[in-house]
Amino acid sequence: MKFTFAHSLPASLATLALLVAPTHLLAQTTTEAAPQADINSMPKWSEFPVPPTDITTPAEFQAAVTDTLAKRQQLKTETDALVWDDTVPETFAADARGRIDPAHIAPIEAQTTPAQIDAMAEELRKRAAPPPVIK
Repeated sequence: MKFTFAHSLPASLATLALLVAPTHLLAQTTTEAAPQADINSMPKWSEFPVPPTDITTPAEFQAAVTDTLAKRQQLKTETDALVWDDTVPETFAADARGRIDPAHIAPIEAQTTPAQIDAMAEELRKRAAPPPVIK
């Protein structure tokens, strides 16, 4: 490829723009004047909100912390007094099963056939009352 002046012109313009632009921006910022503060637009002391009066005092904070620590100690004492069951799980399960009524945990003895289910459904349909007719 043959190098010509036309090929280097866009690159030269880009380099020139990079060199000139920052100094142009710097010159623009130094000549601008800082905005003047308007003293009348600032809030006055009388416009500030009144400080709250219902804040918690250090003594109230200390009382709350002391109360929380006392409750924590009471809870720790109660949990330390608990008797933890560290026996074999099978013993616990057998004890729990012994307290349940055997009728509730017995397996279903009878198997219902589809014919029996259809007969029961037919009997229920005969006993059922249709809803009232809306006029």
